[in-house]
Order: sequence, then structure tokens, then C-alpha cells
Amino acid sequence: MDKKRRKKKSLITQTYNTKKIDTLYTVSELITSSERCGIISKKHQFLPEYGIGNFQTHQFEGLSIIIFDVLFKQDLLIEGTLQDDFLEMSFLIEGEQIIKIEGVTDDLIYESQECYLLYLENIKGSISYHKRKRLKEIKIRMSMDFIKRHKLNDEYNIAEKYSLLKLQSHFLKPLCSKTQDILSEILTHKRKGLLKRLFLESKTLELIALKLETPPQNTKITSNLPTDNLVKKLYQVQHMISSDLSIQYSIHQLSREIGLNDFVLKKEFKILFRKTIFEFATELRMEKAKQLLLYSKKPIYEISELVGYKNSTHFTAAFKKIEGTTPKKYRSTLEN
Repeated sequence: MDKKRRKKKSLITQTYNTKKIDTLYTVSELITSSERCGIISKKHQFLPEYGIGNFQTHQFEGLSIIIFDVLFKQDLLIEGTLQDDFLEMSFLIEGEQIIKIEGVTDDLIYESQECYLLYLENIKGSISYHKRKRLKEIKIRMSMDFIKRHKLNDEYNIAEKYSLLKLQSHFLKPLCSKTQDILSEILTHKRKGLLKRLFLESKTLELIALKLETPPQNTKITSNLPTDNLVKKLYQVQHMISSDLSIQYSIHQLSREIGLNDFVLKKEFKILFRKTIFEFATELRMEKAKQLLLYSKKPIYEISELVGYKNSTHFTAAFKKIEGTTPKKYRSTLEN
């Protein structure tokens, strides 16, 4: 019995004492509500007996964004039917959910660092949340009006391509580093009014654009490890590298951090991302360096430190090898 089936079986045995509810609004109370520039924002706090935390909603012109951050004290089961047609993106930063959908054979175990994009129509099912597990999730729903306004169906046939009944259980994907950066921006922004509205819509479109990009083809994991677990580990490495380019990780440091041996990490990373870890990190460093050379007045020695080089001599040599010119000449060419 594989890991997910064992996990599913153990979770199903807990359902006898699960609290069944219609929505999470049932176990929470509204603490703030505001409307400005057409955007309605609300914050609900969970009742103490059910959990510690809250969820926030932001709604405007066919777009609904829900942000959850809670540690549940009880097992909860939401059952119901969603009758409206809409496009949904979910990003599970932390937590675990068991999703049952009528018409889909297998229950879905939705875990930390996973996400999905789905077109849903007249869906009936349930979601289970488990106690002592923190839930940190961003869920975005887009109405048919939103889809039409941005021509998502005209250009990408999104209603058919991302239909739940077509994808069945194959829609859960790991969070990539670019997606995590955008989610971090959403979670930490402090904008209000029109700026908040413009920001949230632009970030939603950025996330959709990432999802619609053509995925790598002929990617075949060769390790004996469970594929879904391995892929998440490889995306974790990608995120570690890209989140702070001033740090130059060794292969050994990365492999120790995620629990893979050096050989498996190097081999499978190249298969999944079509480049070595060194090539991936160097590409990011050079792109960041070019941005700083173009849009900032920072001295070259400071830029070299920001992109992970101990001194400007090493940085200049690496930059010239890839770009064919030195950072100083690159900047002067742009200025002219």
C-alpha cells in the first residue's frame, strides 16, 4: 500500500467524530467589513472552540479572493453543491485537505505546497479539514464575466482544458518559485482602495499566466521515490535558490535540507527543469544582475554581493562569460 493510500485510510478512520458544517462561516464570526472603490473586504475570526485564526475575503467585478490562516481545534467536514460556473485557483501554502467530488472516483489528498487551476460547474462534494493542522491557503474564484472580460476562454479554451471532469485527479501541481513569490506579495501587501483592487487583479492575472504557460514535455522522473513527493522536493530546491540569490548553496547543503542524496537531486532536477542546478542558479543571478545594472545606481561590487558572488572580480568574469561583455560596459551601453 503506497504512502497516500495508507494516509487516506488513516484519515478516513477519524471521520466518526468530525463536525459537519455547511460553510466555514458557520464556525466563525465577522469582525471587520469595508467597501471602497468597489472592492468589498471582510474578515472572519473562527470561534474559539473550532480554531485559532481567521479568513479574509476580497470581492469585486467577478473576482473573489479568500485567504485562510487558522489552526483547527476540531475535525471539520464541509458538504455542499456549487451551482455557479467559475474558474478556481487554490494555493495550499500549508495544511492538508481531503476532497471528495461527485463523479471523480478517488478522494483527493491536497497537501502543503500544492496548487490547482480548475473550471468548475455544478459541483457536488465535500472538503475535510483536520484538527491540529494549520491551514494557510489562498483561494481565487473567477466568474464567467471575469473569464470573458480577459478573453481566457477565447484564447485558451480554459473551460474545457481545465474542466474538473476532464482532468479528474490529475490537477494537483507543486508550487513553483515564481508562484510562491507572488503569493508572498499578496499576503504581505498593505494597499487600500483602488490600489488594492488593481494589485489583486494584476496578481491574479500573473498567477493565471504562470498556469497557462506550456509545461515541460517528456518529463519523466526516474527515481524509485514516490513521484509526487520527489517533485515537491525539487520545487523546494528551486524556491530555496531563487528566494535569496545572495546565498550560494552547495549541492550537499541543498540535498541535506530536503532529504535527498546528492546524486538523486542533481539527476532529477535536470530531468524536471531541463537544466542543472548550477545553470538554473547562474541564469537567475545574471537576470537579476542585469535588472540591477539597468534600473539601479548600485555600484558593481554591491550588485555582485546581491547576486551571490564574494567579490566583483568573480562576478565580472562570470557575467562576461555568459553575456559577452563586462557589467560596466553593459551598463554604459544601456545608458547611451
